[in-house]
Amino acid sequence: MKLIELRKIHEGKFLTYYVADFLNEDNKIKSYEFISRDKNLTKDTFGMNKPAGVGMVCYSKDRNKVLLQKEFRMATNHWVYNFPAGLIDEGETAEEAAKREIKEETGVDVVEIEAVLSPSYASQGTSDELMQIVIAICEGEIHNSTFADEEIVANWYTKEEVKKLIQDGAFMSVRTQMFLYEWSK
Repeated sequence: MKLIELRKIHEGKFLTYYVADFLNEDNKIKSYEFISRDKNLTKDTFGMNKPAGVGMVCYSKDRNKVLLQKEFRMATNHWVYNFPAGLIDEGETAEEAAKREIKEETGVDVVEIEAVLSPSYASQGTSDELMQIVIAICEGEIHNSTFADEEIVANWYTKEEVKKLIQDGAFMSVRTQMFLYEWSK
């Protein structure tokens, strides 16, 4: 595929809608719609973005529990289980953003960062958004998010509790469900 043209269709407060035209191997134009956090994406900068956010896998000190959030996600009109996540502020590192987001959304503290994974796409079928995964040990008392626009209920879950969530068909992000399925085995 060869990128031929990129057009901005709509600019929202947080996301911008684009259409990219590609020339496929049959020499036909394939138009593809996607969203981006970059309001100024151009044909020359498309595909060169930096991570916009972090996702955190947080274990208890004994590694017998994992920290999950049950959050009302407006795009789905459902409560969805997910790992804590958030945007990286200008000038922040992934580690700094992870510590801040964990504290804001759950009240717990990061006591050790075990790994920061290389950037990966959040939803490559619909967006160019890159995220970084931070693996951490956390502790402290859980306090739910105080942001009115974010309904988040955080809690620690054992492997048995995770198995029950999966068995009961609790809504989850695909990454969360894949990780939890393997972790709980």
